[in-house]
Amino acid sequence: MAEESGQERTEEATPKKLEEAKKKGQVPRSKELATTLVTLAGACMLLFSGKPLADGLLQLFSKTLSADYLTISDPQLLPSLFFSVFVEGLLLVAPLMAVAMVAAAVSAVALGGWTFSLSFKPERMNPVSGLAKLFSLKSLVELAKSVGKLLFVGGAALAAMMTMQEDIQSLVSQSADRAVASAAQMLALFFLLTSLPLIAIAAIDVPFQKWNHSKELKMTKQEIRDEMKDTDGRPEVKSKLREMQQAAAQRRMMEDVPKADVVITNPTHYSVALKYDERRGGAPVVLAKGADVIAAKIRERATESDVPIVESPRLARAVFATTDIGGEIPGGLYLAVAQILAYVYQLRDWQARGGDYPEQPEPRVDDEYLKGLNT
Repeated sequence: MAEESGQERTEEATPKKLEEAKKKGQVPRSKELATTLVTLAGACMLLFSGKPLADGLLQLFSKTLSADYLTISDPQLLPSLFFSVFVEGLLLVAPLMAVAMVAAAVSAVALGGWTFSLSFKPERMNPVSGLAKLFSLKSLVELAKSVGKLLFVGGAALAAMMTMQEDIQSLVSQSADRAVASAAQMLALFFLLTSLPLIAIAAIDVPFQKWNHSKELKMTKQEIRDEMKDTDGRPEVKSKLREMQQAAAQRRMMEDVPKADVVITNPTHYSVALKYDERRGGAPVVLAKGADVIAAKIRERATESDVPIVESPRLARAVFATTDIGGEIPGGLYLAVAQILAYVYQLRDWQARGGDYPEQPEPRVDDEYLKGLNT
């Protein structure tokens, strides 16, 4: 599609495109990382358990080769001997196999995550596209890695053998038990030394695989626009976005309730939280408002934060009907709100100094501010 439209794939893949690619099993993978981890894990395992493994294998061979004539000649006993030898040998190498399997799994999860896909891709059977891949950047990198492994790993193997030459020659003068144990230790050390160059190759391959994966999934500007149109146009997506926006707005609103000077209530159906900033001037601002359940939550939040709650049904409904959250109350409600705020200030003064308890006012609110609400 990008080729048909003449657009270049210059945009990074969207989360949706990445998720779809992962479902198809298209994730960054590094064979070099897997080879390095498996080889290193196996070498380290042999270093620590090489002697017990060698001793066990030696005993198993001895047991197999020293079987009596009756067992070997009996068609019924011979299969059981082979089976017992197989099970004992499998148990001996099981820890080494387990470590290698864990290392392989870690290498897969660490880079591209765990995926499982059985999808068949017919384009892979196309000889033309296969021929084109032979001359791609990825193929050149694979060739460079193969040459690098041949040179570096081969050089490390040759250096290791030359270093161990005397030890290898000394095996002929040792007893069978000791020679097998020494050979196992030398083999483990040989694997470890020859796997060290793989670390450098994997360190280069992993960033390249990530970069190449990102490059293969890049999108055109038109593809991004089409995806956004397809995603945003779905009713369920729009509904979910509205729910998330409303939930976020409600959380912010509830966080502002403790900043209010007063919460005016209906007393049960409506609640509005007002704040008057003397330094800023202007009219009081609505920090939060709500009906029914939201109104109850506003009252609960105000009670927790010691914000005064004043019952003034007509004024609460009027502010709720005329003013949005964050907006200033209309001029026709200035006097009514000012009376409530003055009452709140008197309450604070009474709590601090005592004296006569202030009388709650009954502000007058014109019916025009109650339009659209049930009174």
